[in-house]
Parts: sequence; C-alpha cells; structure tokens
Amino acid sequence: MSLDQPPEAIARPAGLLWSVFARSLGELGAQSRTALAWRWVLTGECPSPVTLSSPLGRLPGRAELLAEAEAPAELARRADPGGEVMQVRFVLQWLAEEIDALPLWNGGPQKLQVTDGAEYPHMWAEIDEVYSWALLAEYRYPWRAESDRTDERLAFGWTRGVFDLLTWVCGEASEGPLSGQRTAGRPMLYEVSLDVSRAMTGVIRAREAGDLVRARRRESLMETFLWLAGWNPLPPVDRHGHGAFEDCPESGAPCSCSDAGRCLRGDCAACWRIACVCGFGPEGMAALGSGAG
Repeated sequence: MSLDQPPEAIARPAGLLWSVFARSLGELGAQSRTALAWRWVLTGECPSPVTLSSPLGRLPGRAELLAEAEAPAELARRADPGGEVMQVRFVLQWLAEEIDALPLWNGGPQKLQVTDGAEYPHMWAEIDEVYSWALLAEYRYPWRAESDRTDERLAFGWTRGVFDLLTWVCGEASEGPLSGQRTAGRPMLYEVSLDVSRAMTGVIRAREAGDLVRARRRESLMETFLWLAGWNPLPPVDRHGHGAFEDCPESGAPCSCSDAGRCLRGDCAACWRIACVCGFGPEGMAALGSGAG
C-alpha cells in the first residue's frame, strides 16, 4: 500500500495523511473498527466500517465516505463500546475534509487523557526473530561507497530503515530513528507510531532533493511499522535476509532450520537455494555468499 498519492476521495496531503494514519494504528491497533475504516477507504477490499456492508472491490468516493459516516451502525449489541463507531465517523469525516479536528484519541476531538495505546500483535520472540533477519539483511546489502549501482544503494537504504526501527523496538537502541525520542527498554507501539508518523514528509523531501536512498530508508521504516502494528501480514525482510522489494520464491516455504540450530540447506524446502539466518555465522558466511546471486 502506498500513500504517496492519496485516493481522490481523500482531501488531505500525503504527509498529514500518513501521520494521522500511523498514530491511529498506534492508538487502537490494526484489528480495531477504526482500522477497518482506514482499510476500507484506502483499499475498498473489506466491509464498510459503520454498516459492515460487503466490500466494494474498489476505492469509495467522497460521497460514499460521507454517506457511510452518517449511516446507522451495524452493532452486535445496542451500544457502541468504547465509542468505536463514533471514532470511525470522525475518521471518515476528517478524510473527506468535513471536519478539521484530528480523529485521534490523543489530541483529537474527544480530548481524552493520554493512553498507552494498542498492544503489539506479535509475540516478542517473533519480533526478535525478524530483527535477526534484519541483521542478516545488513550483511547481504552493505553500503558500498564506490558503487554507482542504484539497485545496490536502494537495497541498502531499505535494509537500513528496517534495521534502525527494529533495533529500537527490540531495546538495542535507546532512541527512535526519526524523532530521537528516548525510551527505557522497548518502546510501546504508540511511541513507535509517533516516531514514524513523520516518515512520509521525510520521503517527500528526500525525493525532492534527489536523495533516493534516504527516501527508501523512510519508506522501509513505514513498512516495518505497518508489520509491527499488524496492518501488513508479512515482515519487511525474510529469513534469508531479502527485503520485501526482492522476489524470494522460498520466503513463504516452511523452514525447519531453527529446530536443528543450523541451516539445513538442501534438506530444507525454504533453504535449498539460499541459506537462511541459521546459516549466518563464521561457518555460514561462505554458504550465504555462494547462494546470494
């Protein structure tokens, strides 16, 4: 999903749109009814957020956003627990530029007290594992100052963004990669959303300056956050150290190397062609390099 050019129905600039979207996910999570509103507006591939009508299969128009915001809600009970539907209506009206107040719990029209926000939908062991994949990607895509190949530089930029954000999330760095916000230990998802909320503005400015590597790093920060929040099902790197921009045929194949404590290579359906993170070590470097074509 790209928010570089917002759908025609959305009357908000890309930088502001991403900022509010990211903070909304940090507050309420990707499984909330509010997240359903965002997904409906941005993709049209899910039920509508108020009436729970069937997916449109296309992007809704501005009139449809406003009609959905005003429609009677489909509720499991005759109540709106936590004001979820009310929040959805705010999101739709804000996107259509019918209201100016940001549709956020923290600093939004409700003026509620600061919340710790949503929980990570992943177990820490899973996040730590993906961090180890990012370390492998760092080895696969190093910075080569002498290289004039655009693909190598962009691969480095992507990997650097993933690595920087996961290093902070896993408690290996004390500051957010964009904001410099300091945390003691692992940051909460809401704190991560505040850090990455400025990423789209950075992408736009980097592109205007012709700095494609810096733009790619910020794009990967955004994609990494979307996985951390549960919006994207796939992480931004895979167990072979490939970035999401790269086609790895075996990335979705089941891997049994973790149980063995080493990369099984030809005896593993996921690693017969390229070694996975379990082959990353003194003995695995040569195997990794030989299969990285």
